[in-house]
Amino acid sequence: MPEHDDRMLVSATGVRNAFIASGVGMVALVVFFLVLATAQPQGTYQAADDSQYRATLTGASQDLEGFELIGDGGARIDIDHAMDLVVERGVDLTMTSLAPPAPAPMAQAAPAADAEPEAAEEAADDAAPSETELLLQRLADATDANGEATYANCVACHQAAGAGIPGAFPPLANGHAADVALAEGGRDYLVHALLYGVQGQMTVEGMSYNGVMPAWPQLSDDQIAAVLNYIVSAWDNVRVLPTDFEPFTADQVAGSRGEGLAGREVLELRPSSLP
Repeated sequence: MPEHDDRMLVSATGVRNAFIASGVGMVALVVFFLVLATAQPQGTYQAADDSQYRATLTGASQDLEGFELIGDGGARIDIDHAMDLVVERGVDLTMTSLAPPAPAPMAQAAPAADAEPEAAEEAADDAAPSETELLLQRLADATDANGEATYANCVACHQAAGAGIPGAFPPLANGHAADVALAEGGRDYLVHALLYGVQGQMTVEGMSYNGVMPAWPQLSDDQIAAVLNYIVSAWDNVRVLPTDFEPFTADQVAGSRGEGLAGREVLELRPSSLP
């Protein structure tokens, strides 16, 4: 058999030298590109020749009078001469502003001389508050407290819309609270109910209730009067009230404090005429 030749085509030294040469070449290439990237163009700045421009400007202004050329291509004119030119030629004011001209004011229609007095009276009536609005305003102004805000203490039982909970807590809406206030002794009953609570069986609009209403003596006289004015007029109750209805006042509440009534005793004060 022929002998095996163990000689390599490239020696280890040759391979090492090739790697070194390629590394040096790569470094040189990177340096070359960096030099190109950071190199600044060389040259000197030369101002543009504006002699032709100045010659043209001088020729164009030779026929003008009262002007004096100054540096940087500008010109100066004597103020007296400028005013003479304005008088002679006038000024187009539409060229003095970039803003669009203001629109002409709209003509106001003059009231007809023969307008019916009845029409004017009807317009005045429409602008005036109604009797219901005046009543609501009187009720709100009767106290410094906010009745609607104070009613937040009552929402859990009588509900936000005054509908109550059937069989558990009687309603206040749909005229019922107003009916109670208008019944004989009803105003005092409502004040006592807030101060001392109510306990026992009652019938409201054909439904029987047998529960306990807690007392609210911690509320101020002003707050109790305000919340009573609110419940007798809210939720469509105001339609039942006469326009001359007298609001509850803090003095009325203060006059009923200190009586020490129990809830069952307050129930006995409830007007018997109520449905």
